[in-house]
Amino acid sequence: MNLIDYLGSLSWTTLTSLLVIGIEIIAIASALHAIWFVRTTQAAIAWVVALVSLPMVSIPLYWVFGRYRFQGYRESIREVGQRHKRSVAAINTELKTAVGVRSTELRTPLDAVADVLDTPICDDNQASLLINGEAFYTSVIEQIKKARRYVYLEFYIIRDDEIGRQLAAALIERVQRGVTVRLLYDNIGSIGLSRHYVQRLVDAGIDVHAFDTPTKLTTRFQVNFRNHRKLIVIDGHTSLVGGFNVGKEYTGNAGWTDHWRDTAVLLTGPITRKVQAVFAGDYYWAARQDLPEAHWKPMEPPAHVSQDGQAGDCRATGCRAAMCATGPADDHPRATMMFSTVAASARERLWVTTPYLVPDDTTLVSLLMARARGVDVRILIPSIADHYSVFFAGFYYERELMDAGIRVGRYREGLMHQKCWLVDDKLAMVGSTNLDHRSLHLNFEMMVAIECPNFIATMEQMLQSDFQEARWPDPAAKADHPWLTGIGRVVARLFSPIL
Repeated sequence: MNLIDYLGSLSWTTLTSLLVIGIEIIAIASALHAIWFVRTTQAAIAWVVALVSLPMVSIPLYWVFGRYRFQGYRESIREVGQRHKRSVAAINTELKTAVGVRSTELRTPLDAVADVLDTPICDDNQASLLINGEAFYTSVIEQIKKARRYVYLEFYIIRDDEIGRQLAAALIERVQRGVTVRLLYDNIGSIGLSRHYVQRLVDAGIDVHAFDTPTKLTTRFQVNFRNHRKLIVIDGHTSLVGGFNVGKEYTGNAGWTDHWRDTAVLLTGPITRKVQAVFAGDYYWAARQDLPEAHWKPMEPPAHVSQDGQAGDCRATGCRAAMCATGPADDHPRATMMFSTVAASARERLWVTTPYLVPDDTTLVSLLMARARGVDVRILIPSIADHYSVFFAGFYYERELMDAGIRVGRYREGLMHQKCWLVDDKLAMVGSTNLDHRSLHLNFEMMVAIECPNFIATMEQMLQSDFQEARWPDPAAKADHPWLTGIGRVVARLFSPIL
């Protein structure tokens, strides 16, 4: 009797029992896999509880969303490197120092961050703070128009709206003048992007790629990972980094909010080669091709860039800077290491703005330790939500931080989306990394760390203005959230490691 005949002879009760046993075995095996391989303790516990209690639902979810290492990314760089050794060597030079070897004198917070991330520091940069969407998109179009050799762009979200079409028109105009344009976008973040928009760019001669997962068996189900980086590189000497995507909501025209608070930074100098190196690594993964036009040698600042920088102005010169690129292809939780090091470096103040407040245990403890040392720790978060699950989870951590004496404010003038950190009068950070589990462990992210008195003074003024537009609850007061919000807070907190 063959297997099919044997199964056909069994009763429905027996078959159901065998199916249940099989599911439980798979659930237990998946739970053991989570215990062994999931990066954080909270996430491992969350998955184990889900797999054991709701195996039929949790098993497929775990094998799609529970993976914490992005496979194939480094291999793609090595693959391209076999054909284009010079380019890959340039990436390693720009983004890596010797692992675990002190490369600075550890005199400043920037030194500490650079050493922890094994990333080099570069001098003589210029940095301009771009506050809100109008300043950002104006600068983007202006810089693209100045491109003479190439433009690289990478965004998490691109929308086919008035802002997206303005960007497309500017890029197409450059291509028609012989400029090479390459564009990356995240296929999940830009899931609503129309094929017509992409095809228009491709037909114009723009090199467009989605940062998706190749169809190999080992990487087919890596859909839970996102490329959340936002960057633009112009001719290897000018770059933009920050929290903005491409869409009209970032100018405050989202419909559900009349103001979108965000920040980016315009950079010139050696730091741009490091931004370019981040793009190159992502491009190698997405396209498996080289960037033959990329300029990797030191360049003089372009003549059109202003050299004067004064306190209170958005321009600052002579800046030391480091590129802090993190992601799920890292061997260690480098985003957590970065923020924990920043918090440990603070002596007088640590000011943070983030749209999501769901830190992992290590980052949470580092914030609590900073406050215990007497540091003025302030965290500004939104009072309205764009992602409700993470928003509700933030209520729990808001109360825990406030109970420890950390001031947590709710921005009242729209959606707070910027990701900025300010340490004493010594370090400013701007980029894409949120203070939540996804950014810390699942997303490809980037922050630029800047040591420059004028730039820091400008950011201080910006944050003080933001703080004035916030509601700062009394830490001693009872939480005024409705009871339904309280239930959502508790449930969301339980699942915060896998949000």
